[in-house]
Amino acid sequence: MYAPGSLVVYRHHVCEVAAVREDYYDGKDYLELHALFQNSLKLFVSAEEAHLPTLRPVMTEKEALALVDSIADADGIDESSFELGANTPTVLERRVREEYDRRLKTFAPEDLVPIMKSVHERTARREGAGRQITATDKKYFDLAEGLLCDELSVSLGIPRENVKDFLVERVKQVEAKRRRRS
Repeated sequence: MYAPGSLVVYRHHVCEVAAVREDYYDGKDYLELHALFQNSLKLFVSAEEAHLPTLRPVMTEKEALALVDSIADADGIDESSFELGANTPTVLERRVREEYDRRLKTFAPEDLVPIMKSVHERTARREGAGRQITATDKKYFDLAEGLLCDELSVSLGIPRENVKDFLVERVKQVEAKRRRRS
């Protein structure tokens, strides 16, 4: 059970445990969670449902840095692995969206990175062909980036608005180290 003051992630909301409400509803204990990045959002989670994967502690600084350092070598989603009955763009887009949704539903920060990498790769291909990012890709990229940045902000003690810059610089450093080793 989490104590008041604990920092947790409920689904994808970074929260502080505000209180443990004993016998709160239907004779069950509940955790009162206050979201850190969504003003005035309060969540009530049954204590018996307060477990992985939907509720977990915020990443430690070490875990957060390891995740950030893995971004440079992370793979995007392998679109060729989708069995396409009719190889049409519509079917491919639907399967990509389903994969994005599947990864989001794991509530794991490491599943956000492949979404971001895939959107980046897909956008580069589209721009190379003279097209723009799709609305779906933009939506999922913004969502994954926001969720990841919220948790990294807390884990690393960096203001939320500085996390993207930190990510870019840290990934560049990791890539530079890799090139020096080669």
